[in-house]
Amino acid sequence: MVFGDEYENLVVIMPSALRRLYIYKQLKSDSSEAGGVLIGERRGQHIVIWDISEPGIGDKRNRYSFDRLGKHHQKKINDAYSYSSGKMQYLGEWHTHPEDHPKPSIIDKNTWHNHLPVILPMIVIIIGRESIWLAKKIKGNTSTMKLIET
Repeated sequence: MVFGDEYENLVVIMPSALRRLYIYKQLKSDSSEAGGVLIGERRGQHIVIWDISEPGIGDKRNRYSFDRLGKHHQKKINDAYSYSSGKMQYLGEWHTHPEDHPKPSIIDKNTWHNHLPVILPMIVIIIGRESIWLAKKIKGNTSTMKLIET
C-alpha cells in the first residue's frame, strides 16, 4: 500500500506489515482498540514500513482508547535496529478506531504533538474498518497523505 503527498514523498506499507495491521480492525461491537509502533527504513525522502509491534502485556485497551505502555514495543524497536545494523528504526505509531473511515481525535492529535520526536518526519496511522488514515508529522505539523496504490 502506497501513500503520497503533494511533494511526491511516499510512504510504503509492505504487505507483511499491512496483513498484521488488518488483524486488529475493530469489526465486532466488543473489539478493543489496538496499537503499536511502526518499524522500517528511510530511503531519502521516502519511508518504508516493514514491521510493527502489536498489543501485549502492559498495554491498556478498551473500545475507544489504547495506551501503549508495554515494554515489548521498545524491545521490538531495539531488536530490529540491532539486527539490521541500524537500517530498521522507529518510524511512528499506529492504532485502530471503531469507525469505517477513521480520522484522528483531539486526544490523538495532542498525544502526537506531545510525544512524537520532532527532528525527523514520523508516520501516524489509524486503522479503520474499511480504510486507513495515514499522515506524516513534521515538527508541529501533521499532514494527511493520500492513498495512491493498494
